[in-house]
Amino acid sequence: MTELQQQAVKRETIWSAPYVALMATNFFQSMAAFMLNTTLPVYLDALGAATSMVGIVVGAFGITALLVRPFAGPAFDSFSRKRMLLIAQTLICISLLGYGLVSSIPALFCVRLLHGIGIGCAGPLGMSLVSEFLPIGKMASGISIYALAQSFAQVIGPAVGLWLVDSVGFSNAYFIAAASVLVAMIGVFFVKEPQRERLPYRFAPDRMFAREAVPKAVALCLLAIAFAGVTSYLVLYGNLLGIEGMGTYFVVYALCLVATRPLFGKMADRFGAPRVLLVGCLFFAASYVMLWQVRDFAGFMAVAVVGSAGFGACAPLIQSMALGSVPVERRGAASNTAFTGLDVGVLIGPATAGFVIEALVPITGGIVQAYSCMWLVMLVPLAAAFALILYWNIRR
Repeated sequence: MTELQQQAVKRETIWSAPYVALMATNFFQSMAAFMLNTTLPVYLDALGAATSMVGIVVGAFGITALLVRPFAGPAFDSFSRKRMLLIAQTLICISLLGYGLVSSIPALFCVRLLHGIGIGCAGPLGMSLVSEFLPIGKMASGISIYALAQSFAQVIGPAVGLWLVDSVGFSNAYFIAAASVLVAMIGVFFVKEPQRERLPYRFAPDRMFAREAVPKAVALCLLAIAFAGVTSYLVLYGNLLGIEGMGTYFVVYALCLVATRPLFGKMADRFGAPRVLLVGCLFFAASYVMLWQVRDFAGFMAVAVVGSAGFGACAPLIQSMALGSVPVERRGAASNTAFTGLDVGVLIGPATAGFVIEALVPITGGIVQAYSCMWLVMLVPLAAAFALILYWNIRR
């Protein structure tokens, strides 16, 4: 346990200057991500990409994110996490500039691959670094509140991204997103990395990944497969239905996360994360059943409220379980393992949803009906995740 963690245990509080600085970093980095994730499918559609191709390009970053993990995992516990986070953010910034400079589908695919390297490292590095400043008994609530920075970014990012695209075009919108990542890097500079035991760099399975965190990675993968359908196709679905102001969906969703994430975190600290995760999975599934039937603006807003207690609340809890399953000197490997599950889900989810939509068009008789039924198909990975979490509860 680091000196900062020992002090935090005595105070029994998650709040410290480094924690706040890393939350700010998470906000601006997530701001850029949500601006891109919301507008990239629209950009690809404007370039004439087929529905399945939209999913392939959007999920392509998962390829390089997965490829870099075996090499990056041991490095997270061997070298300065702060310095590696800055390098990863630099790659993300360069990639965002690339989105603004290219205008063809193959070129966007290549930029997406480069982006995946930065994303593959930045997420687990930020999570493992912030965990060093948290008391063990407050890990679930600390990670959930840390993830609130993403929630606030989600309030602003999608709406700002869509507004910028309408106002200044796709290229300038991505340049502004790159500037947001630069601000995130400033936050990292203010963090004084605590002293910890650094393991020697060794290219071995137990250093790449943490065996204790593998079940959590599987659960995250299943949830991410389903959630990727929302991030990749929700705006396009709303456009097909003629719904205006789809950016409001993300605002409502994120505002509700502000309430649900701290609540779920405190409940997990008190009753145990597996019990709380069962409730989150049920909310997640209910939001997809609602999407199957929704046809108006009010319906989408109701989905946002219910869905906020789904993936957005469950993912931080599972990540906190992964981090808490290993000692502090191995949290880089544990975080790397959990994010590997996320990467696999993000890689599989958009492409799977796109192929499902195209396969359902001749069966359902129209593109709108195919989109509607796709949401029900996404209940399959959700059911598998629920079964795994139910097993954790029975085992307890």
